[in-house]
Amino acid sequence: MQVLKADVINLSDYMTDTAEWHKVRPASEWMNAVVDHFHRPPEMPAVRLGWTKTWGKVDLRDGEVTLWAGVNGHGKSIITSQVALDLCTQGQKVCIASFEMKPHKTMARMTRQAWAASDPSQGFIRDFHKWTDDRLWIYDHLGKVTPDAICAVARYCASELGIKHLFVDNLMKCVAGEDDYNGQKDFVDQLTSVAQAENIHIHLVAHVRKGKDEYDQVGKFSVKGSGAITDLVDNVVIVWRNKKKEALAEGKLHLKNDEADYVMAEGDVILSIEKQRHGEYEGAFHFWFDRDSFQYVENRGEFPHRYKLPKPVESVDMAETVEF
Repeated sequence: MQVLKADVINLSDYMTDTAEWHKVRPASEWMNAVVDHFHRPPEMPAVRLGWTKTWGKVDLRDGEVTLWAGVNGHGKSIITSQVALDLCTQGQKVCIASFEMKPHKTMARMTRQAWAASDPSQGFIRDFHKWTDDRLWIYDHLGKVTPDAICAVARYCASELGIKHLFVDNLMKCVAGEDDYNGQKDFVDQLTSVAQAENIHIHLVAHVRKGKDEYDQVGKFSVKGSGAITDLVDNVVIVWRNKKKEALAEGKLHLKNDEADYVMAEGDVILSIEKQRHGEYEGAFHFWFDRDSFQYVENRGEFPHRYKLPKPVESVDMAETVEF
């Protein structure tokens, strides 16, 4: 894991976009890309989420912006942490810019997810952090940040480090406030332009308004702020924690038997794919939360999996892997 510090990087070099005249190009330049679109070569596998039930339905394409939105406390940061970890296992270079969590806390959570339990050994902690080198970067900044700075970080990550996925957590730390609708629109518009120009995928975390009660499942029209946010991004994923199921399990809510059985069979969290501009699938996926590991698993009763990491290069050939 490498740390990017705002006071070390000269972001002024990355504040501007490419000159416009560079963008006028012959249409035939995209021939090979179109061939790959219809006939994906084996050496260019799709970049995807880590859960097999989503494969072939949801891809994380270059040059796009995905909005991960949910009610406060519904697990957006935990689930995007697992997504980032799964991207690293696919050979993708990832940067996390979390403005509400210190870097060591972010890494502690990811270590716990990779270990698949709450008590990682010292050896695993050290090996995991070595494994993240040249795979994972942290932008070390807490609190408010300007839209121009985030766009500069995205350009720097893409052009200097070859990073393909940048997680920005969260939107409200990058704009003046919830009622700054024009600022939100302009910022998200900037992100989409940078993502396209730099061929990087930007993951933006945002909040949604609560429904009529805590059991009400919300959608993309409940995203806090400007309605243009969901219009501008390429993909919208709503993270919804099943509070009704939790209340039923804890005896705080009572339902008729049939309805209770139905609710208890649902997932602990539902990922609703509410927009996918360049994909055909829209729908919902149910996942179950393992509290010990902070992992979301695909099926009820499924155990979390421990991530396989290469052994340190000084002790074994890098081609060999070991499951701790």
